[in-house]
Amino acid sequence: AVVSTQSTGTTIMIKELLDTRIRPTVMEDGGDIRFVSFEDGIVKLALQGSCSGCPSSSVTLKNGIENMMQFYIPEVLSVEAVDDEIAELQNKVFDEFDQTLNDK
Repeated sequence: AVVSTQSTGTTIMIKELLDTRIRPTVMEDGGDIRFVSFEDGIVKLALQGSCSGCPSSSVTLKNGIENMMQFYIPEVLSVEAVDDEIAELQNKVFDEFDQTLNDK
């Protein structure tokens, strides 16, 4: 996809909003959010820490983060969670380690 100047400016605004208003609140609950991409009006975020497996994270994502993004940045049509490859790799390593401990 071709990135226009507008979407680059929008991406900067999204990252700033994440860093200043959203991440501090999420981090208080032991989680974190990482910006993945912004394309065709859709913001993709990776939920990390306690957020990655939390059942209420989808509610937080839609009711909290998406609403705030749309309020401040009209170009945002939707916010979606995507699997965080780093978190998946960490979970795999921890699971293998746990299995090794259980086998002993």
